[in-house]
Order: sequence, then structure tokens, then C-alpha cells
Amino acid sequence: MKKGTDIVVNNLPDDFFGIFPLNHKLPGMDGGYFQPNLFQIVWFTESTEAEHLIDFEQHPVTADTFYCLGPGQVHFVSGGLLEGLRLLCPIEMFLDIVDDKSRWLFNQLNNDGIVVSNEVLQVLEPLSQIMVKEFQGANDPEIFKAYLKAFLCHIARSGPGYSISYGKDAARLHMLFSIVNKFYRSEKKVSFYANRVGLSPKRLNEILSQTTGSTLTAILHYNLITHAKREIGYGDKNFKQIAFELGFSEQAYFSRFFKRHTGLSPEAFRRKMFKLSKHSGQ
Repeated sequence: MKKGTDIVVNNLPDDFFGIFPLNHKLPGMDGGYFQPNLFQIVWFTESTEAEHLIDFEQHPVTADTFYCLGPGQVHFVSGGLLEGLRLLCPIEMFLDIVDDKSRWLFNQLNNDGIVVSNEVLQVLEPLSQIMVKEFQGANDPEIFKAYLKAFLCHIARSGPGYSISYGKDAARLHMLFSIVNKFYRSEKKVSFYANRVGLSPKRLNEILSQTTGSTLTAILHYNLITHAKREIGYGDKNFKQIAFELGFSEQAYFSRFFKRHTGLSPEAFRRKMFKLSKHSGQ
């Protein structure tokens, strides 16, 4: 991707679902980048030296490894022929199939890959072939959804066993995440979000810790840093503009915040992303 070009959010429909080879280019993919407003599972079936980033953080490309991404996460992969599949599903379909054992797979604060066992692969490989046939044939969303639920459950069996449960707090958390997505650039206080969902800050963080393993402050910081990385690495705004848009009163404060969370200054991060873009041939 050329310096000064924004990452483009795809224009796939909100109810889009499907399964594709990793090398298949979908609307919104630009220079190896993909930022769908959908849930996606990326399955690498062969190991390569490809450049692979999730929300601008480096991750390996190793055989029989799965990466599960939530809506809005930026995925980049470049560096030759890639073997594997990409599965996409809309939010409504995801909510119908997810359970406590598979929900943790899409925790955006932990994007580590999941390496599955040979035993699980023997189930996932034919299941993926059936999903491809359904998608390319009758393309019935209810049947595809049933296959996808089984697919997720088998991946979860190979994970570390951590599970989260929203339980009776599901409605409040759904509301919370919507509010966070809307206000994280302008509102940094936990009390603001706690008041919006009718909880004390302490109780809100207790629920988040139990259900996601994180705190609201960590979630807010994650959103801020990801947005900042996107603007710094592949936008054309100066650092002062970015700091102002993210709610920082001073550029210096923003720069210290960014370096504390990434280990790089905004200037160094921009240079790094520019070199990566040149290396990818964009």
C-alpha cells in the first residue's frame, strides 16, 4: 500500500457469509489489507515466511493454525502464494452459533493463533470441503451456519481451554461495546461507560474481568492504539491531527501514550509501516 492511502473498509453486505481460498481477493482488500465488519476465521494450512499482521502486530504463518478475528480488526498478509481458507460470517450469524467454549476465540485483546491437533484436522478438513460445496451450491445460510458452529466447536477444543460467559450480563455488555465503539476517542473515563449501562465502575470491571479477562481501561486503550496505528501507518494525517481526533489535548502526551503501548514512537512506527508497504510491492 502506498504511503498516504487509507485502509479501506470493505463494502461487503452486513449479512455476507462465505468460505474462500486465502488468495481470493474480496472487496475491500487493498495491498494485502482487509478490514471487514464481519467475523472471520483465517486458516493457514502451510507454513510460509509471509508477512502476517493482525491489528498491526506480527504473527507467524504456520501450518494448521487458525486466527479468529472480530469485526473491524485489520488483517494483513503478503509474501507469495498462501495456502489456506478464510471464513466470514455476519454478526447476527455469529451470535446464533457462538457459545462459552468458542467465544474466547474472538477476544480482540489476544490474537494468538490456535494450532490444532491431527485428530481435529481430520474433522475440520472434510467439514470445510462440505462448507465450500454448500457455499458454491445451494448457499443456504441456515445450513452453512450449522456447519460453521461445528467448525468453531472443534477449533475451541484445541485451544488453551479458557472460556468466557456473558450469561445474564449479555445485554449490558452488548450495549457497552456499542458505546465504547462510539465514544472511545472522546471519553476515557470508566465512570462515563459505567453510568451508561447502569453499573458502578467497580462492578463493570468485575463483569468484564469475569467475561473477557480484561478491564474497560485496557479495552479503551486497545481501541485507541489500533485506531492510531491505522492513521499513523497508512493515513496521510500529521501526528497533531491524529492526537486531536483521538481526544488528546497535546501531541506530546499522545506520543508518550503511543510509545508506552507499542514500544515505538509515532515517527518510528510510520517508518516501519512504510518499509513494510514497499516490501510488499505496493
